[in-house]
Amino acid sequence: MADKNTNKSKVYFSDKYVCKFISEEWLTSKDTSARKYGKIYGVNYHVIEKIQQENGYNIPLSTLSTICFNHGIKLSDFFKLVEKKYGEFLNDSYEYK
Repeated sequence: MADKNTNKSKVYFSDKYVCKFISEEWLTSKDTSARKYGKIYGVNYHVIEKIQQENGYNIPLSTLSTICFNHGIKLSDFFKLVEKKYGEFLNDSYEYK
């Protein structure tokens, strides 16, 4: 029997809500382009575009560290903020999209 999820990708809730937090809290200006945000946070603008997707993406820790550094926040404090806002949704689960 074929796996019904073969054409879908896993979206981990932890990645989704980390990206959602960055999008909703730090990438809020409609007047600022992905390129400009990329320069502000020290990442390629494609990374910003991926973060802003509905389901986020599997963001590498090194990328997250760079973004947090350029935002002026420690990773540990960042995760505390994400947990405070989305704690009820954070677990080791995933869904297929």
